[in-house]
Amino acid sequence: MIGFRVDANEEIATGHLMRCISIAKACRRQGEDCIFFLAREKETERLSKAGFPYRILNTDYREMERELPQILRVTEEEGLSWLVVDSYQASVAYLAQVQKAVPVLYIDDMREEFYPVSAVLQYVPGTADYTERYQASGIPLLQGFSYAPLREEFMTPKEKKREKSILITTGGTDTYNVAGKVLEFCLEKPEFSAYVFHVIVGSMNTHAGELERLADGHPQMILHRNISNMSDYMSSCEAAVSAGGTTLLELCACRTPTVCFSFADNQTLFAEEMQRLDAVRYAGDARFDREIGAKVAAQLLLFTASAGRRSAYADRMGKLTDGKGADRIAAFMSSDDTKTRQERENDYDSIRKADD
Repeated sequence: MIGFRVDANEEIATGHLMRCISIAKACRRQGEDCIFFLAREKETERLSKAGFPYRILNTDYREMERELPQILRVTEEEGLSWLVVDSYQASVAYLAQVQKAVPVLYIDDMREEFYPVSAVLQYVPGTADYTERYQASGIPLLQGFSYAPLREEFMTPKEKKREKSILITTGGTDTYNVAGKVLEFCLEKPEFSAYVFHVIVGSMNTHAGELERLADGHPQMILHRNISNMSDYMSSCEAAVSAGGTTLLELCACRTPTVCFSFADNQTLFAEEMQRLDAVRYAGDARFDREIGAKVAAQLLLFTASAGRRSAYADRMGKLTDGKGADRIAAFMSSDDTKTRQERENDYDSIRKADD
């Protein structure tokens, strides 16, 4: 049995839960049973739809060290072979305690700490120092875009004829109403008059009412909820607007030229790296930029004005990922050649002593 400790709520993007579901589905394809552990009853309908059991810890996701008695108890009760932890609130101390009970695979987006676990997943390329430290420790580092845990539908995305349309997706939430700001600007520009805007409204989007009112006056704007075929929209649109995160790699798998923005530190790191690779265009951080709507629209115009530019970006995007990262992660956890938990603890202790 493989467990997943993850949350999704108004503050935590649903992308964390979605990538864990992708890994869990890959584990299930390899014959492993999976179970999820969440602090609160949020977004559990996604788990039920995917066919995964879950347990609610009734804890505060912001203070994970206080949940140690609960998580240690349930991991023992379920007899886990691995626990995948996907949370920025998981401290070194928390992971060290859980690691004593069960091998932990930690998903590390921030690259700021060295974690005492059995393996680390870090699919955004990190710094040389970060990589070398794990290499020296002997702790497996599943690193690079080939380990990006994309959803099943992106393993073999469909080739579709591109429509004169633009996809806007902001994830489960849109705290800063970026979709609304982008649309208000684009809908007034004659350069976008021939375009249809497909807007994905997340399950916890607090600005959904504003989007509905805007759509009432603009028939070229179509709202979508609870879609199960995101790859179809990505593959058929001429360009896209997206929040930073794993969605950018899904867009890469579909070869869809994209303008992205961020609203969290980890998204900023990822978006900047993707721009450095010349895979997407990064418009800025919505938390601090009041002109984010205009800046996204200006970047979109660069794509709509040039088929050659769109083609160049699509080619670079398509080379970054093959969509099979979740299967590689599952294969690693299912293999018999990983070190024992005690060997991991000894490796970690040696590194910490060297640092001291």
